[in-house]
Amino acid sequence: MKKLLLLGLIIAGSISISCKDQSENTSNDTEAMSEKTVQKANLIDGSWEVNYMAATPKPMDSLYPRVKPTMIINTEKSQISGTTGCNNFSGSLNIDGNQFNLGDAIALTKKMCPDMTGEEAFMKNLERVDTYSVTEKGQTLNLISGDIAIMRLERKKE
Repeated sequence: MKKLLLLGLIIAGSISISCKDQSENTSNDTEAMSEKTVQKANLIDGSWEVNYMAATPKPMDSLYPRVKPTMIINTEKSQISGTTGCNNFSGSLNIDGNQFNLGDAIALTKKMCPDMTGEEAFMKNLERVDTYSVTEKGQTLNLISGDIAIMRLERKKE
């Protein structure tokens, strides 16, 4: 009888310890995932310059002979701003995991440029973006529509 009681206590103790360890692991896993999301969001913060765009009618150098489009992303303030290669733009941006969601309205200045083709291509591509990826070292930002990278940007030197 004592052996059976002792065996029961050992089993109950093992289950109790096992459950406690599992809840601690779940808590630690959740914290680690949250930390990774914050770190990933921080990787996208900063100034970027476009060096590739899909579906453009001309090569990048022809579309932007003077100034390439740039973006400044601030995830803490949920803001995006930059230049289209001609006009300046700004608006809200929500980053959730690898989701890239522009706000409903993007403000755009109205300067007249010699050729508006580059600006039109940039804005159309920007509006199509739904996810993003950043290289491990944080130097290249890929903006993705569906499963196709439609823009590639390089981190600008500050």
